[in-house]
Amino acid sequence: MTTSCRDGYSQGCVLEPGASFQGDNARLQNYLLESTQELNVISGRVNREEPVDHESRDWILTQVNFIVDTMGNEGLELGDELRSDLLQLLLAFANLNEQIRRQTAA
Repeated sequence: MTTSCRDGYSQGCVLEPGASFQGDNARLQNYLLESTQELNVISGRVNREEPVDHESRDWILTQVNFIVDTMGNEGLELGDELRSDLLQLLLAFANLNEQIRRQTAA
């Protein structure tokens, strides 16, 4: 699912809260790809010292919640590579959030 934001770039959305990935790692791989692409768009804006809008900040926090919930789901069988990819994406979101925080504090 994709929505369009005020500034014209596309902003991917999290799969529905509570979405089940049981036996469907392809959907999770697709989520990782789309979220990474969107993360790169927002990172580019931050690197150009452009302000980050409220919708983008909310999107980042929603992604973090989604990843934490997914990784914490004991009933979900995630392979080591997929778990590692989710962790890397989570760390990338944390780093981007810190960049945005520093940018807005300056």
